[in-house]
Amino acid sequence: MDATLPGTIREQNNTTNGPSGIPIIFVHQGYSFYLEYTLRQAVHSNPDSPIHLLGDAENNRFPFVMHHTIGDFLNADTDLFKSVYQHDSPNHYDYELFCFVRWYLVKELMKREGYSQVFVADSDVMIYSNMTTYINEAGLKNYLAAYNIGVDYQWVRSASGHSSYWTWEGINRFCELTVNLYTQPRFTAFMDQIKAEKIIKNDRAGISDMTALYVFYEEENSKIRNLSECVDGSAFDHNISMATNYNVDEYEFGLGRKKITIKNDWPVAYNVLLKKEIKWHTLHFQGNSKNIIHRYYTGGGLLGSKAFRELRFRASVLYHMVR
Repeated sequence: MDATLPGTIREQNNTTNGPSGIPIIFVHQGYSFYLEYTLRQAVHSNPDSPIHLLGDAENNRFPFVMHHTIGDFLNADTDLFKSVYQHDSPNHYDYELFCFVRWYLVKELMKREGYSQVFVADSDVMIYSNMTTYINEAGLKNYLAAYNIGVDYQWVRSASGHSSYWTWEGINRFCELTVNLYTQPRFTAFMDQIKAEKIIKNDRAGISDMTALYVFYEEENSKIRNLSECVDGSAFDHNISMATNYNVDEYEFGLGRKKITIKNDWPVAYNVLLKKEIKWHTLHFQGNSKNIIHRYYTGGGLLGSKAFRELRFRASVLYHMVR
């Protein structure tokens, strides 16, 4: 794999006459209504960052972000991974394979744009912090990467990159690891152990890129920052539909999600262990929680859409109550 450091021709983290903030990357196939919210929220909170969407023809409809076609970013590295990948998940083969491939797409975009560091968000993640400010103040450049790892990660053998920071060295090492998981005896034996544990625990999660992120954390522990942990009164949401973030039952919970309120354009929730309100840099609207994503949008220009989504959500709730 080509690990040549980007930025030798163009200044790192800057495109010619373009935004100078740390780049933010989304990867999404097809069109989903919530893209209108997550992409606009990222632009709202990060006006100085280039916002990239690695997508396809169906979602090439947002002129305020930099759109790229996924097919144009497939290369020899993605071909190599596809040749060694072994599917072991209840999810569909194509879905699980793409979850791995997306990290190669991020790596290829970083190489082409000359980026030495980026923030990557799943398409159902709302970003409220200025990532350039946060990453610089938190000293993340001293790490290979940063992503969400819960307190029970060793039990579930899983970590999540839905909100993640990557250096060029970090993304290269991770992509190299994903190949090694299926080709090197030390890692294949470890993967067999993980699969056996999942069968014993009746865990249907299977093997995914979240498993690979967990192994990467085990390998590079001190060089990976855990974004789930509350630091200086703030954290990155693991899943809005869980009271657990870094610790078990850490936040006030009700109606199937963390009790989040918006104060001065910032989402906050009460941490029952620390006994104080915590600010969220991101919120992750996993699964059905996407249906309320409009309630947490803090940008402008979507009043009509927000009203429509709220009416639709309430009608759905009423339908299921009387059915």
